[in-house]
Amino acid sequence: MMKMRKASCKACTGRSVLTGGVLCLVFILSVLPVRADADDSPLTPLIERTLALVRPVSGDVVSVTGNGLARIGLGSKDGLIEGMRLRVFRKGEYYYHPVTKEPIVRAEKPVGTLEVLEVGLSDALCSVIEGEAKAGDIARISASKKKLLFYQNDTVDYYLGDAYYKGLEATGRFSIIDAPVGRLDTEGLLGVAASAGADLVLVLDSYREDGKTFLKQRLSWPDGAVLSEDSLYVPPAFLSEISFGSELLSDVRNDPLMTHDLPFAAGRIEAADIDGDGRTDLLISTDDGVYVYNYDVEMDFLYRLKMQTGETVVWMDTFDVDSDGKDELFLTAVSSGMDSVSSYVYRLKQGKFELVWKTDGFVRVLDGEILHQGYSAAEGYSGPVSVVDYNNGFRLKGAYSGPKGVNIYDFVTLKDSKGRTVYLSVDDENRLELTGGDGAIIWRSSGDLGGFVRKFVSDGILWHVNDRMVRRNNEAVVVRRKPLIGRALGYRSSQLRAYRYSGNDVHESTLLDGISGKVIDFSIFDDKAAVLSRPLLGIRAANILKGETPMVTILRIYSIKGR
Repeated sequence: MMKMRKASCKACTGRSVLTGGVLCLVFILSVLPVRADADDSPLTPLIERTLALVRPVSGDVVSVTGNGLARIGLGSKDGLIEGMRLRVFRKGEYYYHPVTKEPIVRAEKPVGTLEVLEVGLSDALCSVIEGEAKAGDIARISASKKKLLFYQNDTVDYYLGDAYYKGLEATGRFSIIDAPVGRLDTEGLLGVAASAGADLVLVLDSYREDGKTFLKQRLSWPDGAVLSEDSLYVPPAFLSEISFGSELLSDVRNDPLMTHDLPFAAGRIEAADIDGDGRTDLLISTDDGVYVYNYDVEMDFLYRLKMQTGETVVWMDTFDVDSDGKDELFLTAVSSGMDSVSSYVYRLKQGKFELVWKTDGFVRVLDGEILHQGYSAAEGYSGPVSVVDYNNGFRLKGAYSGPKGVNIYDFVTLKDSKGRTVYLSVDDENRLELTGGDGAIIWRSSGDLGGFVRKFVSDGILWHVNDRMVRRNNEAVVVRRKPLIGRALGYRSSQLRAYRYSGNDVHESTLLDGISGKVIDFSIFDDKAAVLSRPLLGIRAANILKGETPMVTILRIYSIKGR
């Protein structure tokens, strides 16, 4: 299995690992700490409210009726609140000291669970929701740490969510479990809670009302029953305070959410739902196949597709061909002798990849269509780009009505202000060119994108596979690299650039800047970008000092929300 080492992580819930930085910034942040659990923190009331819901209490079961109701000797004076759940324990035999024969402790056996329905001053009416209860049993919320599944929606400011997380953690009452990174619905969260053995599920959200920011918390039991929903006003001064220092780093918005070291041979990445569980999977190609990981803090390995020996993956896409909720995997690979190029379509079936279609030539998925172009050792790309009909198997059905004379991987579609299709392509000089549907050139970039990095020679012919170009919000996202001193020495950094056509002008902007080294592929999903890059000269020097291999490809996940 391909080894993946976590270099650093800053997940959506706000936890982070400092992997480097500016000494003065560290000093400033250390002398001006922000503590959400401090008495003067505006988050304290919400933290205390959460603590009150799991306050340790113990009392007797006073009586039990035949309709599943029980009355216990605990009430509001003991901090009891409607919706709380207490475990029921039945008293057993005493254990005695072997010498003095004095009773030491009495055995207790868990027999049921109660949920509080009505609360009086000194007693409470409860429902027996699990097991049984009888008079004389003990009803208790234990003092042991509660396992809390913490999920933070992407509406919550990173620093605000982090402050609240740390405030809960500082109470010592909770053992916090980070929910997987990415969007999860209620069913998905409850599934994670069940597998993690969580006692409670906390969903953190935020919203604005009358120009004010509010933090909203929903606390639920693992079966989905809601224990409480609470909101809290967050003053602007506090928001500014907890994010203080972030502006001191010009590239702070480019700090990755997480970073992992991959084997040097990792070359392509794609985000998809390959198994239909509603969660994002990351597919990474290497020299021996494709590895699938769940998108999470630890990036757990899920599946592997073993490729034929002597083939190198040059392109990877995913697309749900049969609309069953599971994306199929599209691969194009070149043989070691450059004598052939083959493309494959796989689907996951019972945990294993099954070949659905194989063809000669190049394949790509674009705008819900499958495209194909031939290959010959004498030409590289051969013939026109065609459309593949996939409704009844896979077959070529005719030429693609796209830009003329442009190869399959060299363009992406956009819309102008009137909804007409235009094409942003990369020419043989590695420059961008915008053309209309009639083939007329509308715009051409003044400089190149840093050169092609996937070059091949067959029968004396030099050909290349272009970088991925992705349409996002009617913008084309493209890789641009910055050489050190001439491309022969490598690249010091890379960017993800965005291009939009208004109908009159092409507007350029930077989506991500200062990505160290040479970006070799990327994938965009859920307002995030997964980026594969290689450090300058292919060596990560810091790994040498750690006794780890310096020849790596680095996976970084960035937030691009709001850009």
